[in-house]
Amino acid sequence: MECKQINNLTMKYFDGNISEIELEQLMHHNQKCPSCAEEFEVLKDAIFGIETLPEIDPPLELTANIMAAVANQKHLQVNARQLICWLMGFMGLVVFTYNIIAFVIFPMMGGAPLVSFQSVLRFIYLVIEKAKDGFVAMSLYLGKLMILRNIIFKEYTMFIFLWLAAFVAVGFMLVRKVNMKKNSDFADLK
Repeated sequence: MECKQINNLTMKYFDGNISEIELEQLMHHNQKCPSCAEEFEVLKDAIFGIETLPEIDPPLELTANIMAAVANQKHLQVNARQLICWLMGFMGLVVFTYNIIAFVIFPMMGGAPLVSFQSVLRFIYLVIEKAKDGFVAMSLYLGKLMILRNIIFKEYTMFIFLWLAAFVAVGFMLVRKVNMKKNSDFADLK
């Protein structure tokens, strides 16, 4: 038997619906083919490890939290009139862009006054690709900035809290010292 067929028998074995003849073929092949035998042992260990994991019960409020989050989701509703307006606007933008590129940009660059539609599409595709690459890079940069902002904010908040606590403690000590001084002054008067 080929290793590909043995893979199917291996899956049947782990599913628990393998016949005696197929089991015998599987074991016979695994004795002759070390790579299939190794793969079988790895799968066997992995499945045994998964089966021995303790079963974890989800928190009771998990379903309620998920259902509340689903209920609070905002749905985008677009009616047919809005869709038609957007499509017409997009088509107008495409025609406008074609005319600008064909009759203004390429003649100024020394190209032919009339350009094929395919070259315009190629140019638009390149512009879109560059914009997409820039957007992806900007998104990654902003993501890193947000992570950095969270770290700095956490540290800055802790720093401010510690200074505030120090000022409050010093204030309490000064008030206590002033009160003790007043009490000692009153004791001297008596």
